[in-house]
Amino acid sequence: MKQIQALRGFTDLYPREKALQRFVFSAFREVARQFGFEEYDGPIVEPVSLYANKSSEELLEKQTFQIKPRGEDDQWILRPEMTPTLARMVAGKSKELIFPLRYFNIGPRFRYEAPQKGRSREFWQTDFDILGSNSVLSDAEILVAAISILKKLGFTDDEFEVQLNSRLVLQEKLLEIGVRQEQIGEALRNIDRMDKSEVELDDSVKKLIDSSITAEDDPYFKELFQYLKEYGVDKLCSINLRVVRGLDYYTGLVFEIKKKNATGRVTLLGGGRYANLISNFNEKSEIAGVGFAVSDTALLSYLSEKNKLPNTSSKSTRVLVTVFNAESVTVSIQITNALRSSGVSAELYPEIDKKLDKQLKYADRNNIPYVLIIGPEEVENKTYKLKNLKTQEQEAISKEELVKKLA
Repeated sequence: MKQIQALRGFTDLYPREKALQRFVFSAFREVARQFGFEEYDGPIVEPVSLYANKSSEELLEKQTFQIKPRGEDDQWILRPEMTPTLARMVAGKSKELIFPLRYFNIGPRFRYEAPQKGRSREFWQTDFDILGSNSVLSDAEILVAAISILKKLGFTDDEFEVQLNSRLVLQEKLLEIGVRQEQIGEALRNIDRMDKSEVELDDSVKKLIDSSITAEDDPYFKELFQYLKEYGVDKLCSINLRVVRGLDYYTGLVFEIKKKNATGRVTLLGGGRYANLISNFNEKSEIAGVGFAVSDTALLSYLSEKNKLPNTSSKSTRVLVTVFNAESVTVSIQITNALRSSGVSAELYPEIDKKLDKQLKYADRNNIPYVLIIGPEEVENKTYKLKNLKTQEQEAISKEELVKKLA
């Protein structure tokens, strides 16, 4: 039978890769804990109508997996992002929730696009959102949370930069140079596509977005950077009028954290403020939000590029209990049980007829730190040999001492 590979753009995660993913997710969860974010989840499939007029047309028409279930009137979509689901959920229980909310989610997303390094069709993404606050301070908090994730993973200040903008400020400037109100949406989409494909921009628009702007040039940026300075991260942030983000629901702050001094696709994460997304589901719920999304794939790719991948073991086993023969296996089982009951992750070698040397090699190759050797002599004396594979030191130890030492 011909070997079947994973679908293009979808990834097999063997234990080593899953361990690296858990390493990244642990950083997400730790930042969430430090900043007071609560975890939530929602369906992996939603009706297409959930995304209509809320996500970009390009995303909805060209970059989503859609299915037509039997007996259903609506098309379904494998979620390409989480924000519309969050908006629906918050709108549905807006009278019961305590605002402002700090929510985060970790889960799979799906986008039908050309797979490339750091980007695939199935990927895991984490969303952080603050809902129920229009304050610039909330914008600062979400930026600092995003920066904290990069720092938690070990990236230094000279390895990433935060480029931010305000769609509201940019729209005002576009109107000032003569762009009509009905042309604003198209102008923003064209600016967003500049780095991805060739688009024609009006000379005045191009001159505008290439101009330099400082925090002192606008009250919003001035207040935001005052807060960022108090957090000690203002030097990592700069204003870039080219940053608009492709999703149509952004209405204020938009930002991207990029690799510093890199070429090609350099965005590590991005987000922004949305003022009217939740009111699409409940006209009485005018709840503003600000957030960002970050995927493990992009960060793991950059960690690898910077030689910062941890030596994370996929095994949690602390000790391998060996099996000498059929006569001693009962003792091996009893000690394994005692260790596990005490909270020690113990693995019993599952074959009786394998030589000790092979069992030791198995433990070494799987980065198991300890091996407990139980032979006929150890069974008779009720004293076993605990070997530290890192130091190669070996000590005689009783069952009680063993449990106390490893627990």
